[in-house]
Amino acid sequence: MLPRFSKLLPGLLAALLAGTAADASEQKLFSLTDVKGDDNGSGVLIYPNRPDMQQGDLDLVRVSAENRSDGVWFVVEMQQLIRDPAGMVTELGQTPIANIAREGFYTFNVDIYVDTDRIAGSGRTGAIPGRSVSIDRNFAWEKCIVLTPRPGVAQTMLQIEFDKEFEAELRAKQGKVSKDEVRELQSRSETRVNDLYFFPTKVRVSARTVEFFVPSEFLGGLPSTKWGYTVLVTGADLEQSGRSGQLTPARPTMFTLPVAQGISFSMFGIRSDTDRATPPVVDILAIDPDAQAQALTNYDSVAGRLAAIPGMTPDGNVAVAPSGEVLTAEEAARVESTTGAAAAGEAAPASGGAEKRTVPARLRTLNQLLADGLITEAEYNELRRKILAEL
Repeated sequence: MLPRFSKLLPGLLAALLAGTAADASEQKLFSLTDVKGDDNGSGVLIYPNRPDMQQGDLDLVRVSAENRSDGVWFVVEMQQLIRDPAGMVTELGQTPIANIAREGFYTFNVDIYVDTDRIAGSGRTGAIPGRSVSIDRNFAWEKCIVLTPRPGVAQTMLQIEFDKEFEAELRAKQGKVSKDEVRELQSRSETRVNDLYFFPTKVRVSARTVEFFVPSEFLGGLPSTKWGYTVLVTGADLEQSGRSGQLTPARPTMFTLPVAQGISFSMFGIRSDTDRATPPVVDILAIDPDAQAQALTNYDSVAGRLAAIPGMTPDGNVAVAPSGEVLTAEEAARVESTTGAAAAGEAAPASGGAEKRTVPARLRTLNQLLADGLITEAEYNELRRKILAEL
């Protein structure tokens, strides 16, 4: 028995070493769990009347990240099996969905806003256009990962939106824009999108999980338990640009399935007594069962204040002020709720008179934020310019 065992020993040792190497090459970086059964937004969203989008399909369960031998992979787990586009056709034109959604999923978008410095107000608070929410300034982000069924088209749409924004700013400043300046603005837009946003194209779908590669170079390092992560789930409308009124929308819809009163095939429904400005966000990452509804109902469409979505940190650390001091509860609340549409980057429709009435209050709040050291001088100047531009 002993000689035979001695012959097996090298193989057993090799297997053990191989297992150790595999474990070493797959490092768990963080894991955050969401409340189950809350895929109804603020509590009022009704799923579209279609067989391939049922309650639970867009229910986020967990978000995690791993450092593997080939780099950083994020993993999103849903409550139900992820719908496969194979065999499905579009509503308009009956085109095979697998021809346009080639990543193995097609019914949802997942945005991950990453706060790498954990400094309140240091970073951006605007969410992806079409989501109709902002990001809580206590989780102001430096990097955004956009998991969407049509990443290339979505990236181009976002670049076009920045083209428009930069051109409007330059035109307002000097009255006209030359062809050379337009080309320079387009190059600037491409750089902005590449620096801030990543649209995964290396995607794997298995049962209830979708995992996707995100370069650590884009993130500025390996995802940390000290970072903040704000995660939103929206329904994906692959045909939105072909619908009535959506060919050239005022703002890019970025494949966000919209909200409308009643029940329909192509939109999330709300009851007739529900506010029409209800955000189209179906689920957010939150361990507190009340946090999602509280965040998604805390908006003011007259003042142009969007719902501010909070994030989570794996190790529970709180944001600090730019001075490096820990925020008091009063300071944290002020940062979260008072900068309004100027910081959100996507204002809700409002009448001109209503917007003007809110300007003095917003300027006073902005002055207080600067005095408290909760925003930098550069942020103050940029937000003040945006507020005054509404006059």
